[in-house]
Amino acid sequence: MEPFDLRKLKRPRLIELAGHFKIKRRHRLRKRDLIKKLEPLLAELPEKVALGLLRPQLAESSSRLARPTPQQQPQYVDRGAPIPLHYGQDRITVLVRDPNCLHVYWELEGPRREEVMREHGRDVFNEASWVLRLLTDRDGTQDTPIVVEGCNWYLPVADDRNYTVEIGIIIRGGRFIRFATSNPVNTPRMGISPDTTSEWMRVDEEFRVTRPGVKGPEVGAFADTLAERFRTPDMSSRFLGASGRVPGSRNIRTSKEKSSNQ
Repeated sequence: MEPFDLRKLKRPRLIELAGHFKIKRRHRLRKRDLIKKLEPLLAELPEKVALGLLRPQLAESSSRLARPTPQQQPQYVDRGAPIPLHYGQDRITVLVRDPNCLHVYWELEGPRREEVMREHGRDVFNEASWVLRLLTDRDGTQDTPIVVEGCNWYLPVADDRNYTVEIGIIIRGGRFIRFATSNPVNTPRMGISPDTTSEWMRVDEEFRVTRPGVKGPEVGAFADTLAERFRTPDMSSRFLGASGRVPGSRNIRTSKEKSSNQ
């Protein structure tokens, strides 16, 4: 084997390599002493065996000395302007989540806040509490305290009702100051319809046809009429195959044919 420059390896790797040759006191030897003991031993080995011993050390040494490749810059994608957090309005919107729950979200970035401070003082919000006022045509009003910075809330409601929600503050004395009013919504009914006036058509017993292979009542007048139609030339040319039968079905016999065969 051609001589390899062991000076490229660090001392821990040389000690590990010396362990394969069972060199005594290898942990106490300096790097140059390890190289002196390893070079003649490696020269005596076949080339494949020596390369097998050096391969792990060479791979680690080359990986540390290799220069890092520059990372490829990601391709620029124009995604447009970012979606704004608010639109400078005072508004509240209500969505029906299910028959017993409403989802409310709002934005209070319009001029209403300045109007309230001019009318009631700059410190009006210090002692005020934010609420959602639920208005319905049956149960009156209901106030729910909220965290206005959350910008959304869920309200438990009753089914089959018309609702409108207002957002505002309650100041000293219990006065409610409205900031915005939502769109009206209607919650769906929970359960089936109570209307029992609808009547559904019932199929006459005369028009029931028994499927092949299923026991049941005799084929009535409807089956006789159907069989008669299939005997006409215009209908048979459309629906009957070469054997004179409806493809994929049995022959339909009338009640008279059955009685004559019996």
